[in-house]
Amino acid sequence: MNTGFIVGLSSLLGVLIGSLITLVGFFLSRRYEHKARLRTRELEHRVKEIDTINFFKSKIGEILHKHSVFLKDLSTYNVFDDVHITIDDYAYLESFVVINNYYLPNYVMEQFFKDITERKMVRTSQETLELGGYTFRQGRAVLENLSEELSQMVDEKKLELRELSNEPIHLLRKNEYSVYD
Repeated sequence: MNTGFIVGLSSLLGVLIGSLITLVGFFLSRRYEHKARLRTRELEHRVKEIDTINFFKSKIGEILHKHSVFLKDLSTYNVFDDVHITIDDYAYLESFVVINNYYLPNYVMEQFFKDITERKMVRTSQETLELGGYTFRQGRAVLENLSEELSQMVDEKKLELRELSNEPIHLLRKNEYSVYD
């Protein structure tokens, strides 16, 4: 055989092997970038959940710390058990939960509004406007329990976030490729 032919064939084989290696490297780098983007989005989502729950918890804390200065009839109001929520704050809580329902635990929020509504003092709309809000019998305990439950959720979410951020990105897993089947 001709040496030129052997050199040409070996050069062609080298180019094919090099292009195959380049192609595999390209696909692996694309897969890594895709997984890194997915992981970044997942981490951002978890951080947004934690921020939303913390913000809601802080709003609950503000409501608990407000004193009922507007209440004229303090004979029916127990400062240690009852809670007075202004109309604006109550509307804000409801709208915040509706707007951020993707980040807040739905069952807990539904249970909270169910529990707090059961404790609402029955008043006419005129009396409610005069007082500037709603009074909830033994509502302080419901708000404190919700705040405590949200604190536990935040701690759990932070732990999940820490575990997720420490997990390495795997490129080759058996369950992701049909090549192994």
